[in-house]
Amino acid sequence: MDFNSTEEQQLETLKRWWSEYGKSIILGAVIGLGGIFGWRYYQEHQVTTRANAAQSYISISNQLATQGADAFEDVATFVEQNQGNSYAELAALLLAAQAASNDQLPLAQQQLEQALASNKDPILNNTIRLRLARVLLAQDKADEAQAQLNEVKEPAFSAQRSEIQGDLYAQQGKSRDAYQAYQAAEEAGGLNNNPALKLKLDNLAVSPSASDKA
Repeated sequence: MDFNSTEEQQLETLKRWWSEYGKSIILGAVIGLGGIFGWRYYQEHQVTTRANAAQSYISISNQLATQGADAFEDVATFVEQNQGNSYAELAALLLAAQAASNDQLPLAQQQLEQALASNKDPILNNTIRLRLARVLLAQDKADEAQAQLNEVKEPAFSAQRSEIQGDLYAQQGKSRDAYQAYQAAEEAGGLNNNPALKLKLDNLAVSPSASDKA
C-alpha cells in the first residue's frame, strides 16, 4: 500500500476542506466570542447606566425639594432624558405633585401623562390615573377626568376613585350623584385620615338633590 500517496491525498482533501470552511469556522468563533464579550459589556453598561440614573435622581429630587419651582425645568429635562427608566417616572410624579401645588396644572398633567405612558406597573398606573383625574378636573376637563377614572378598577383604590367621582359630579352640579359617590368612598374606608371627605358628605347631607341640574 502506498502510504505517501494516501497521505498526500488526505492532505489535499484537508486543504480543500479548509479552503471552503476554514474562514467560516474562524468567523463563527470570532462572532461567538464577540457575542459573549458584547453581552458582558451590555450588562456592565446597563448597571453603570442605572447607577448613574439613581445618583442623578437623588440629586434632582433634592434640588426639587430645596428649590421648588426654580427646579421645575431641570427636573423636566431629567425626565425627558431618562425616558423608559423607572427613575424618570418617579421624578415625573414628584414634579407633577409640586407643579399641582404651585397651580401649574398643565405641567402637572404633562408629567403624569408621561409617567403613565412609560410605566408598566399596573398597580402604580392606578395611582397615576387618580392623580391625573384630579389635575384634569381642576382644569375643568371633566370628560378626560372621567376617562381616567373609568380605567381604575383595582378594589384597593375604590375609595379614592369614588371620592374623585363625587368631586366630578359636584362640579357638574349633580349633587345627588356626588353624595352617593362620597357615600361609596366612605363605605370603602375613605374616611380614614380624610376629614375633607367628611366635610363633603356633611355639606350635601341636608339636601343632596337640592341643586341637581335638570
